[in-house]
Amino acid sequence: MLYAFKARLMVWSTTKAGKMQSDSVRSINRRDLLRFGTLSALAGMLVPALHLSRGQAHAAGCNPNRPGTPQDAFDTLLSGNARWSTQHQEHPGEDTDRRVCVAKNGQTPFAAILSCSDSRVPPELIFDQGLGDLFVARVAGNSASGKLIESLLFGTNNLGAPLIFVLGHSSCGAINAAVAAVRRRQQHPFEFVELIRPAVRIARHKVRQGGGDPDDDTKVIPLAVDENVILNVNRLRKKYQAQIKAGTLAVAGGRYDLSNQEVTILVGLAAG
Repeated sequence: MLYAFKARLMVWSTTKAGKMQSDSVRSINRRDLLRFGTLSALAGMLVPALHLSRGQAHAAGCNPNRPGTPQDAFDTLLSGNARWSTQHQEHPGEDTDRRVCVAKNGQTPFAAILSCSDSRVPPELIFDQGLGDLFVARVAGNSASGKLIESLLFGTNNLGAPLIFVLGHSSCGAINAAVAAVRRRQQHPFEFVELIRPAVRIARHKVRQGGGDPDDDTKVIPLAVDENVILNVNRLRKKYQAQIKAGTLAVAGGRYDLSNQEVTILVGLAAG
């Protein structure tokens, strides 16, 4: 009997212990679930906040002094060119922090530049700007057409640049070729040269009006450089009428002189 009693006691103890262990497991599971639910709720609140923080960082850009208005962007370009032309460059946005920042957060340029492909006219250098500051579309002769206009649209509409600047330059080979083609009454095989014809015609007309010889390339070429900038500014302004009226975007243009490294403004911010 004693043996049977001990056997029943052991069974009862084992059963009780198993029950206690089971209850304990269930209790732990409930606590874990509650704890997990709380953490999940917190995570649900924190994740949007983290995304917002990243979004705000991206919106601010990697340049803490990024110009936010057309006028500020315009002034920043001119200030940078003044430093370049007097050999007092600051070389902003070239350090490790900027390099890491633009790699992680993307680009937030403050100006979209339509520039000639000429190797002597790199916009980031002549405006003394850094990585992520300028969205540059380059083609020989700096004429706005086709995919070049689409590139500029991406720089303004998608990346938020408040300024488009058309940058022509002295001693431009594309302009020279266009002037020669018009004078010889020949069609040039390169499309970018043909796009400059309207500017050449205007330049020749002005030379003739001034009593000069429209076949004198030395007289026509400098005028054609400027007229090409002006025509392209006006062309882009037509594309951006709504934004310009709203004051969120401006289109301007100028000529870079290789002799003194200065940018002369040909068309300012005022529309028209």
